Amino acid sequence: MTTPFDQQPQPVPPSEGTNDAPEDRANAPTVPNTVPAGQPNVASDGATTTPMTPATASQRPAGAPFDRVYAVSPQQLFQVIHDQLTTGATFTLDNENTQTGAFSFHSYDGVNCTLTVVPQGAAGAAIRLEATGNESAKRVDEFLAALDKRIGVAPAPATHGAGAATGFAGAAAPAVLAPNAQGVKKTSKLAVFAIIWGVLFVLAQFVDVSGRSWGGLLFATVIPALLSGFAVYVTRPSGKVQGRVLAWVAVGITVVGLVIGGVFVIRDGAKAKADRAELEASLATKCEAYSWPESDIAALLPQPKSTKGEIKSESSDYFSIEVCDTDAKQYADYVKSVQDNGFTVDYSKSADIFNAKNADGYSVSVSRDTDDETIMSITIQVPEKKEDTSTDGDAAKQDDKSTDTGTDSSDANKQSDQSSDQKAQQNTNDSADFKSTMDSYEAFIDEYVAFMNKYQKSDNVVSMATDYASMMKRYSEFSQKVDAIDENSLSSEDSAYYTEVMTRCAQKLASVGQ
Repeated sequence: MTTPFDQQPQPVPPSEGTNDAPEDRANAPTVPNTVPAGQPNVASDGATTTPMTPATASQRPAGAPFDRVYAVSPQQLFQVIHDQLTTGATFTLDNENTQTGAFSFHSYDGVNCTLTVVPQGAAGAAIRLEATGNESAKRVDEFLAALDKRIGVAPAPATHGAGAATGFAGAAAPAVLAPNAQGVKKTSKLAVFAIIWGVLFVLAQFVDVSGRSWGGLLFATVIPALLSGFAVYVTRPSGKVQGRVLAWVAVGITVVGLVIGGVFVIRDGAKAKADRAELEASLATKCEAYSWPESDIAALLPQPKSTKGEIKSESSDYFSIEVCDTDAKQYADYVKSVQDNGFTVDYSKSADIFNAKNADGYSVSVSRDTDDETIMSITIQVPEKKEDTSTDGDAAKQDDKSTDTGTDSSDANKQSDQSSDQKAQQNTNDSADFKSTMDSYEAFIDEYVAFMNKYQKSDNVVSMATDYASMMKRYSEFSQKVDAIDENSLSSEDSAYYTEVMTRCAQKLASVGQ
C-alpha cells in the first residue's frame, strides 16, 4: 500500500516571469488538490484546508541546511508535528498538507512559521523551519526543543520503499545529515530492581519461621512497596525512562507477597492459639476419680472428702495431689484435720496457704489454686537429711573461751546473749512477706516443672516457643526475688523454712534435668 510519502507527482517549478507560458502550463503535470483517503488536511479548528503549493527553489534553494534530521520515518515525524501543533498552547495550526509535508502555523505573540518535512531515505526525515516575527528565534528554539522531546518517545525508523529516497514532490533528497534525535527511552533500572525485590519478598513468605505477626509483615512490605511505587512514578509518560509495564508488574508482585504473607499470619496465629489451648489443657488439673495411695508418706495425711482430682507426683519421699471440688469450708476443715494429725510444728497459716511440720520433721503444704479456688493442692515431703558438724566445733570454742576467762560468768553472759538473740529471732518467725515469697516461689516451681515435662515431650517445640519464653521470664523473676533474700538476716525458723523450700524446689527441678 502506498502513502502520500511514497510516490508523489513531480511538480513543475514556476517560470522566472510573473506569468507562466501557456505551453508550460499545458505540459505541466497536474498536482492533486485532494487528499488521499486516511490523510485529510485538517486545520486547528477542524475545517478542511486547501493543500499548499510545494516550496520552490527560489523560496528554499537546493542544498539549504536542515534545522533537524530525525531517525524516524517521514510519516511518523509528520504525525508527531501534527500532534504537537494541535495539542500545544504556544502555537496554533493554520494549515497542513500531507502531500508536500508542509505546515503553516503561528504563535500567540504573532510569530508566523512555515515547516516542511523532507524524507532522507535510510537516515529518516528532516525538517526545514522558517519563522517571521519579533520573537521568531525564541519561538523556533521553543518549538524545536518540544519536538526533540516528543521524538524521543517515537518508534525506531521503519524500512521504506524506493520512493522514500525522494522528497514529497519527487525532488532528489539532499545529503543526509547526522541525526540528532534523542532516540528511544532507556528502560528504568528501578523498575527491574523493584521486580527482583518483589520476587524475594514473595519467596520470603514461604520460609518457615515462628512468631509471624501483622506488624512484621507490614514492616517487610515497606521496601518493595516503596520501590514499586517509585518505579511507577519514574516511568510515567512524561518521565525520562520507560518500563511502565515492569513497574506495574512489581506492584502486582508486592501485592501477591502481601496476600500470601497475610494467609500465613492467619494460619500461624490459629495454630499458636490451638497449641496454647492444648498446653493449658495439659497443665490444667484433670478432675477425675482417684485412689488415695497407701504409701507411708501419704498415710500421714488425712484423705480429702472430694474423690476427684489428679495425683501429680508420688514417691517414697514425696507426694503431691490436686483435689477438685473443694470450697473454702472444705479447705479449712482439711487444714484442721492435718493439724490434728500432728502437723503443728513451725506452722504458718492463712486463708489460702498452710505450711507446717510434724514432730518427725515431715513437711506439709496445703494451698488453694489462685486461678481456680475449687482446686486444693497438697504436698508432703520427708525430712531433709543434714549432717551436724558444728557441735564439736562449738564445744571446742566454748572450752577455749572458758579457758581464757577462767570463770563461769562468761558462760552465763554468753547464754544470756544467745537467749536474747533467740527472742529477737522469734519476733520475726512469722514474717508474712518472707513466707509468702517462698510459698509463691514453690508454687511457681510446680507449674514450671509441669510445663517443662510437657515441653520436653512435645514433637513441635517451635509452637511452644512463646510460652517457653514467658515461662523463662517468670522463672528469672522468681529467682531474682529468692536470691535477694539475705540468709544471714533470717531468724532460725525462717532460715530453716528457707532451706526446706529450696531443697524441695531443687528436687523438683532435678526431675526435669535442671
